[in-house]
Amino acid sequence: MYYNKIFKKSYIRVLAFIIIFLLLIFILTNTNLVKNQGYNELNRNSNLVASYMDGEYQNEIPGKDDGYIVERIVCDNGAIGTWDYDEWSITIKNATQKIKCSIYFKFQTEYVFDYTGTEQLFTVPKTGTYKLETWGAQGGTLDSKFIGGTGGYSTGNLKLTENQTLYINVGEAGSYCKIEDFTKSCSVSSSYNGGGSCFTLKQYSNTDINYRACGSGGGATHIATKSGLLSTLENSKNDILIVSGGGGGLGIANYPYNCGAGGSGGGIVANDSINLCRDQHIGIGGTNSKGYAFGTSGDGLGSGGGGGYYGGSSDLSGGGGGSGYVENSLLTHKSMYCYNCEESSEESTKTISTTCVSETPTSNCAKKGNGYARITYIGD
Repeated sequence: MYYNKIFKKSYIRVLAFIIIFLLLIFILTNTNLVKNQGYNELNRNSNLVASYMDGEYQNEIPGKDDGYIVERIVCDNGAIGTWDYDEWSITIKNATQKIKCSIYFKFQTEYVFDYTGTEQLFTVPKTGTYKLETWGAQGGTLDSKFIGGTGGYSTGNLKLTENQTLYINVGEAGSYCKIEDFTKSCSVSSSYNGGGSCFTLKQYSNTDINYRACGSGGGATHIATKSGLLSTLENSKNDILIVSGGGGGLGIANYPYNCGAGGSGGGIVANDSINLCRDQHIGIGGTNSKGYAFGTSGDGLGSGGGGGYYGGSSDLSGGGGGSGYVENSLLTHKSMYCYNCEESSEESTKTISTTCVSETPTSNCAKKGNGYARITYIGD
């Protein structure tokens, strides 16, 4: 009797162990973690995954570099799917043999480029027509009166070929320095992609305010088929597709004699600086054919000019803005917008004056802050 009880207890324990073991095997074989499954694997596991490209069912998923993004993943029976863009794969949690996940791929139509201080590349994912948009950067601003000129806006359509490379350089906003000790001078370095540097006057005493200040110019934003800052492409102008000029920086060289706001950038003729004091020492805006220099702007006492196709000059009462460019013959439906600027109705230099100014990149509006670029796929 005693041994029978021991045998029964041992039997129950072994049976329980076997049941637990079989249960674990069942869970492991019927609950799957589908991970790192690319093109071929997903085809072979079509019972788990369905692929839709732009709303239509496909027998395969798009390649990693085909220009698609995952819009959403829908799984049934409690499963959860997430997409790993680095591995270009799906991970499915809570999966069983009875589940299915549908991956909805959408062709990415918009590509945006913020200021980074380095050149950025765009590889064309699909042959077709693309809309190019660029915004130049604003010049250095002290306050609501002594402001830097705004950056201009340029746009145009262009036919591009799959795997073609474009080079984007986004302009940096100007900055400022302010000093109250007139025995010393402060300075601001140049801004990325052509914005001019500046430094303040010393020795002389201001009569009405107890400080001096200067602002560097804003950098231009451009897109080209050749690598390099705008200033390096003077002998490769056919490779430049589009340019938006940057604004000039503020200048308070010696108040109340020499001071002003920066001129706005962009367009066929960028604006001169705005004199706010007695003497007329203003920075001159660049044009589509001349300026301080090609692709760069003036550095100097009082202010920095704005970068552009041709940059603006610097002076005691603010820097001039840099010009824009849409004259490349490959561009269609092209135009430039700039703040209170000279207009042009010619197709190759079409310029429209606007009072729309925004820190957020907005079509047909001048820009505050750093520059910006956007490339949008329109269609075949």
